[in-house]
Amino acid sequence: MVAAVTDRPRMRPRFEVDLDVHGDAVLDSLRALLAEPKAPVEGTVLTTQAELTTRRAQAHFWSPYLSVEVSRDDDGRWRLRGRFAPEPNVWILFMGIYGILGMGALAGLMYGLSQWIVREPPWALAGVPVALGLIAFTYGAAFIGQGLGAAEMYTLRSFVDDAVAHASSKPRVADAQG
Repeated sequence: MVAAVTDRPRMRPRFEVDLDVHGDAVLDSLRALLAEPKAPVEGTVLTTQAELTTRRAQAHFWSPYLSVEVSRDDDGRWRLRGRFAPEPNVWILFMGIYGILGMGALAGLMYGLSQWIVREPPWALAGVPVALGLIAFTYGAAFIGQGLGAAEMYTLRSFVDDAVAHASSKPRVADAQG
């Protein structure tokens, strides 16, 4: 099993794991581990993917959400791909903030240019750098949330790694798909 590692921070960190077992075995292992009463995470396992998060009792506003997908590559090897993100409601909030600030910057630009064209003081142009600064602050807040949720991200990733190890330790059963 080889995991891909990135060397710079990402807005929504990803990882990939080459599997030495069938993808369904990993998903079955995730189902079994999630069913345990003392599982450190909760989530749902679907046909080819799983959605995992911190247990609600321990969750915070900044708690991460891990989407895992198991698929077969062109070379026939199974691969697990994971992506961390904020909870969907928090992600929608961030996108809404970006949208509102972007529209505010555009409105300030249009109104300021209109003022300039009619030879009035273009005071509305000041809204553009203010909105861009707030967009940059919001972008930075995502990394602050990642720092606050780092321990939970580690727990989620460890849970997936345990599921892969659990699936790899089971005896293989031959199947039609390989």
